[in-house]
Amino acid sequence: MIINADALGLPRLPQPPVLEAAQLPIATPIAQELGLRDGQIVQASLRLTGGQPELILKGRIIHVPVLMLGHLAPTVWMKVVQTPQGGWALQPSAQPAVPAHQAITPLSAPMTPSLSQVASMPPAMLPAAYSRMANLLFRPPGPSDVTQLFRPGTLDALLKTLARPDLQAQWRSLQLSMAQLTPESLSNALAGALGAEVWLARGMRANAADPKLFLRRVAQAIQVPDKNASSALQRVESDDDADTVAPSPLGDQETPSRANGFTQLQHAIDEMESAQVQAIQAQAQREVLFRMTLPFVDAEPVELVFRREPRSSDQLPLLTVNVHSRSDMFGPVWLKTQLEGSEQIDLTMWAEKSDVAAAARQRSSELGNELQKAGLTMRSFKIVHGARPQAPADFVPTGRGLVVDMSA
Repeated sequence: MIINADALGLPRLPQPPVLEAAQLPIATPIAQELGLRDGQIVQASLRLTGGQPELILKGRIIHVPVLMLGHLAPTVWMKVVQTPQGGWALQPSAQPAVPAHQAITPLSAPMTPSLSQVASMPPAMLPAAYSRMANLLFRPPGPSDVTQLFRPGTLDALLKTLARPDLQAQWRSLQLSMAQLTPESLSNALAGALGAEVWLARGMRANAADPKLFLRRVAQAIQVPDKNASSALQRVESDDDADTVAPSPLGDQETPSRANGFTQLQHAIDEMESAQVQAIQAQAQREVLFRMTLPFVDAEPVELVFRREPRSSDQLPLLTVNVHSRSDMFGPVWLKTQLEGSEQIDLTMWAEKSDVAAAARQRSSELGNELQKAGLTMRSFKIVHGARPQAPADFVPTGRGLVVDMSA
């Protein structure tokens, strides 16, 4: 998952390139091929292909950084600029003034609506490419599909039908042990949840503990079953005769459980990608947002949310860590930790079981002593018997700086 991880002590995400004066670099051979001149005003069209923005200029496709979408929204008119280094760039520009008797002939016919038009379209008319990004960015809160999938036994049962020992071994390596939980194991899980994008951008191999990559491998194994597996071919007898049935997109065992498992995988992957898109949007809003789910072999999954909102220069940074866990022994438990500066901590805990809340009160002093040994000061620890009350969303994406503002 992609975040600005300074406050978490994790590898920092490479920031998107900041383009001076919103200039889009263009290769010199392409500029020469198109016959571009310094100061020339040209018209182009913008489209999204697979979530990647592309500028269409004289029939040539020029990839556009996602950060440029906000700059390109008002117009598709571009000014050709020759840089001091001798290179070429395109810069958003206003439509040039043309005498009334002259007609403007676009250099590239529009292939999709302009972004300004898209922002005003009804949701039902939005192209699929824009809708995909908007669905991820503005995904409504609800029960976590990842948490349901990571419950002990759920994914294990699906993996047993695939005859893929490698995937089963990878899943076991991703699962933590609540009985043997260590800071090192938590750190490794956090590094994996940052996502392959971070490590690839740093010139490193993708982290083997990336849960999204693992789920994609499982989904691919369902769609393209191993031909060497013993279950690769099956004969299904009909009422009239016995015929060999060709493999389906879900493989040879297209049972309801396999199909349901594939759907559950897709929903979990969408949830992870939504968290990634929202994390990048939070960066554009000068905030930190990082969501992840820890799978355990001997306990229910634990949901973590790291959150840091922008504060004024005279205020200390405030990092909030929300932890949500469930178990038969302790029931649902919510823990909210707020770290102000580098050492001041305020804790709030909600527990639905009265004995759990009572035990937390009795041992709160022990927690304070352990935090003090780590160089932290526990200023307060509020313990509430009951469920955590519903609150407004911790993060509200604006769509500014990354994608089209679909709320406009």
